[in-house]
Amino acid sequence: MAEKTARVRVGSEPSTYLSRLAVVFADPVRLKIVSELFQREMSPSEFFETHGGGTLSRVDAHFKRLAKFGWLRLVRQESGGGRRGATENFYRAPKLAIIDTGTWAELPRSMRSEFSWRIFEQFAERVKAALEAGSFDHRPERHFTWTPLVVDETGRRRVIELVDDLFEGLFEEQADARTRLRRSEEPPIHVTVGLAAFDSPNRKRNRSGLLLPAPKSQDKALEETYTVRLARIFSHEVNLKIITELSLRQMSPSQFAEDFGGEVPEAARRFRALVDQGWLVKVDEKTGGRRRGGVESFYRATKPAVFDSRSWSMVPNRVRTTYSWRIFEQLAEQVREAMDADTFDSRVDRHHTWTPFVLDRLGWNQVIAAVDAVFYAVLEEHRRAKQRLAKSNERAVISTVYLAAFESPRPSGAA
Repeated sequence: MAEKTARVRVGSEPSTYLSRLAVVFADPVRLKIVSELFQREMSPSEFFETHGGGTLSRVDAHFKRLAKFGWLRLVRQESGGGRRGATENFYRAPKLAIIDTGTWAELPRSMRSEFSWRIFEQFAERVKAALEAGSFDHRPERHFTWTPLVVDETGRRRVIELVDDLFEGLFEEQADARTRLRRSEEPPIHVTVGLAAFDSPNRKRNRSGLLLPAPKSQDKALEETYTVRLARIFSHEVNLKIITELSLRQMSPSQFAEDFGGEVPEAARRFRALVDQGWLVKVDEKTGGRRRGGVESFYRATKPAVFDSRSWSMVPNRVRTTYSWRIFEQLAEQVREAMDADTFDSRVDRHHTWTPFVLDRLGWNQVIAAVDAVFYAVLEEHRRAKQRLAKSNERAVISTVYLAAFESPRPSGAA
């Protein structure tokens, strides 16, 4: 789909930014080339040896095509050695293939979905590679969260602005870090930052369920550390699903089983355990109707189950990778759900990016601090929006925000 559309729009001489973007997105290998060469210089043969791409001649053709339209810049040439008299060209990508809001608005909805899923697939590859290499959780202060939100239109706009501003600010930090790295002998840190803010489907969530205030935690929950309680949530993926849904609306065990599958007794058992651990609290009871004389209990989450970088640093190293992968699986489910429901790209002003960076230690610390700050600011916008919604008749919007900043494995031969 994307490749066919790209050929139609590109023609023989792409000139607009949108048509130049089509040159990159016409083949996944080209997007990979631009992403990798934004981090370091490479020759076609180096890229082929590290990442493949069909054949060396095909990769070389991709390099030349990208250089022709300004996506790559020739930075040096080398001859001799094992080159048998040939000259090897080394390139660098001066910028990433980023689709800004104005350009995004020009794309047909079908193309938006294609690009969005391709972006997420590539982000997933970065996560998988970092987890397998052990770099994802190597630094205790990494950030990896996704958060469901109930907001009004004002809150949604402010959340998007927070993520947009963070994205732009990270490139300033990248420029400063590169300057510092050139002046020092400090080893570079290869980092991936993923940012997204998009609309999620409402499903059967009604207004009254969305707007209930979050209850206070039970006293017994204060006897244990937050990270120990989090560990119990991550012991099974269903626990995290329960917390996620009940952060948005009240539910009973039978409702949860009906919406997401499974047996009611098993759901009830998990609900009771989460109540004992202080993650859920009973907010209502109903009788009559289909309950046949029984009592149906409804629960609400006390707070979302999330790891910020501070609480993550307290998690034992041996279990971090398991937790991180579970977080990612839930995130992937959330993204797929929004794409299937056609809410992910329903509005032009959603944000969805992943970006490779090369930082020094100071740059890394400042990136993490910036991502953490946006995380807490997003939660504050969530709180304010729910207060406004409780006083108005405005329709509530379900949004999802994910923020990720982690160390990627050092590319082979990177300097």
